Amino acid sequence: MSKRPSPDTLNQYALSRALGSKMRPVKAARFGNFALLETTAEALRATEVYAPATPTADFSYAEDRVVVKAFEDVRRGAAPDAILWNTTLARAFYQRCRELGLDAPDAFLGRRLLNVRKNRRRYEKHGIVIAPATVREPHASIVPQHAHVIEFALVRLRFRHGASIDEILVEPALGQQFEDLALEIAPQLSPQDLRLGALNIRKSRSLEPKDQGTLAKLDPAVIDQACSAPIRLSDTNVKRVPESPGLIELSEGDRFLYIARNDNLRPTIEQFRNGQAFAIMANNFWTPRLDAISVQYVVGDECGGVPMSKWERRLIYEREPVFNWPMHKAA
Repeated sequence: MSKRPSPDTLNQYALSRALGSKMRPVKAARFGNFALLETTAEALRATEVYAPATPTADFSYAEDRVVVKAFEDVRRGAAPDAILWNTTLARAFYQRCRELGLDAPDAFLGRRLLNVRKNRRRYEKHGIVIAPATVREPHASIVPQHAHVIEFALVRLRFRHGASIDEILVEPALGQQFEDLALEIAPQLSPQDLRLGALNIRKSRSLEPKDQGTLAKLDPAVIDQACSAPIRLSDTNVKRVPESPGLIELSEGDRFLYIARNDNLRPTIEQFRNGQAFAIMANNFWTPRLDAISVQYVVGDECGGVPMSKWERRLIYEREPVFNWPMHKAA
């Protein structure tokens, strides 16, 4: 009689392939409060396909064709992504879907439209085409001292729900939570500012294949040498911080909390110095202590002849700050 193989000798990838399923990789688990949150977020993302936030039935190509028609009927030249920031357009799109006979939750209808946009070539083979946009998307206008607010609100929802930025914006409940969190800290920003800012973050954290080699060649030691000496936030004299563009790094012990390029260093660091910036992230896992958090910065639009925007992407990818939306390879 042959022995039954023990579980640790099974080839899980082979079993997955035989069953017609897919194995989704996640980052290795780490220890510590925020590492636990990150691991939870990874697990949630891995199970999203089996437990979508909005229960739905599959749509056929015929139904997806109706989704596209509904959008074409109301878009007025807007791009499909506009439903993520233009809530008036989104409501008109969902209403038109129902008028054309589609019975599904709003978030599902939005996902179907974005799915067609992301898989253009596959849908073109079935005669389903979204016409090019003719209206230019507005650029987000965010005062420098509140640029972090959008990112912190997104990251908090990512830790809690394992949701992508698109999921946060397309799901009505998550979108409202995102707006509420950010507006509590920066009530002067509009919901449109918040959503456009979120899409800017999504775009900046997408690592295109052509960019991977370029970023990999950037040596973080160049930034380290140009940085000011680290100083505890509790001891920071913001009057000595220049009102100039640059890049800031916040750290707590041996872990990085936040890295960002900003148009004006002084008001940005002031927001962290008075503790208000951390209100979104503070919870039972973590209470910010200004005497335990250090700040350092590099002044200028570039460093070593490289734009600061590229250094921001490189350092976020390399150092994985807790409060930054992570870099990811574009699909």
